Amino acid sequence: MVGSITFLKNTGDFVKKGDEFGYFSFGGSTVICVFEKDAIQIDKDLLQNSARALETLVSVGMRMGVSKKEILQTELPSLEACVIAA
Repeated sequence: MVGSITFLKNTGDFVKKGDEFGYFSFGGSTVICVFEKDAIQIDKDLLQNSARALETLVSVGMRMGVSKKEILQTELPSLEACVIAA
């Protein structure tokens, strides 16, 4: 897999979407997921493996954690009540 990851930014640096903030050195295919701080609760197995420096195989569709943000329960507008105004 990836031999190492080199970060070009430091904690607290501002980055915009698309900015380079690091790169992978020789290895294989690895995906890094970036989330807002405290936005998700990462699954225990991933945290335990990471603490032991163990690689965790994750396939498409596998759960990695859950959102900690509240989901807004808003109803969609009724199409019958919609009016097109000029």
